[in-house]
Amino acid sequence: MDLLTAFVVTGAVGGADATCTPAEVTGLLGDGFVESFTGPGQLLRCYDLVELAWQRDAAGEPWPGLYVSVQAHRLDAPLPVDRLSAALDRIGFPLVEVAPDGVGCRRLVRADSRVGVLVDEATGQVLQMTAPAWFAPGPRGEPAPWSRNAGRDRVRHLAGLGAPEREAWARRRQPEESGEAARWWWSLWVACVQRIPAEGERGAGLERSAWQETALWLLGKCEAARVLDRAEAVCEIARYGLLAPDAAVRACLEAIPVSRADVATRETTPYSEEHLVAVNASRAAKRLSLAAGALLPGVRDPELRAEVRAWLELRPRLM
Repeated sequence: MDLLTAFVVTGAVGGADATCTPAEVTGLLGDGFVESFTGPGQLLRCYDLVELAWQRDAAGEPWPGLYVSVQAHRLDAPLPVDRLSAALDRIGFPLVEVAPDGVGCRRLVRADSRVGVLVDEATGQVLQMTAPAWFAPGPRGEPAPWSRNAGRDRVRHLAGLGAPEREAWARRRQPEESGEAARWWWSLWVACVQRIPAEGERGAGLERSAWQETALWLLGKCEAARVLDRAEAVCEIARYGLLAPDAAVRACLEAIPVSRADVATRETTPYSEEHLVAVNASRAAKRLSLAAGALLPGVRDPELRAEVRAWLELRPRLM
């Protein structure tokens, strides 16, 4: 139980999380693992209950982490989710339940550590815990209020409008209730990023720049509706290439909520309820510096490159 609750609180097993390289994981967890390639550029490593995965685009490149998971269904004795939830409640880190997956599983999440817990709906037994979770609480965990085709048509229309026309369109259609409005904006954002064309391509007869402008506008609306915080929104900007590399990296660095001198590290700060603000600031710094690091090959400003590299040196010590 200590291992399982620690994983929900920290998103790591023995210090190994989804940002670790294979070599770092070996240093933390040892060499008692089974490793396999599960597809082109995909690596899976298994330590009994614990699995870690990486993916890269080409041979010879580094291995960016995908996830770390605890396969609770392999435990000798089944783990009731009520028992896990009670243990987390006692230490001040409760889980939040989101919409079921529709195929027989309940889904619970600890948003700050980004750990998702999958539970058998019929038996209440924990099946798997994964970080980062592929599902989220709130509007991000709810189905879109329209069909896939309807969402596609809406964002294609938006991408063809100018800024004033987009605002007028939104004023006429946005739901009045805040929760529904948040789900509405998030669903538009998801539909938009699924349509952004690659560099040099056109999407639905529109240039990539039109889709980028629309995506940035929708991200701003998602922030305003509190579906995303600033760190999450900036990470999406970097992930989908919505700004030039220098501008995106500058946005990442500006969104880091703490200085390098003051950031909480695993050596200085315990994972406890009273330190949660500092822990989450450290987590945001880690996510943002990694997002910026992925853009470094295209960054021209030497000061930006140096600052990102300084943050990346801290990355293994961040929460």
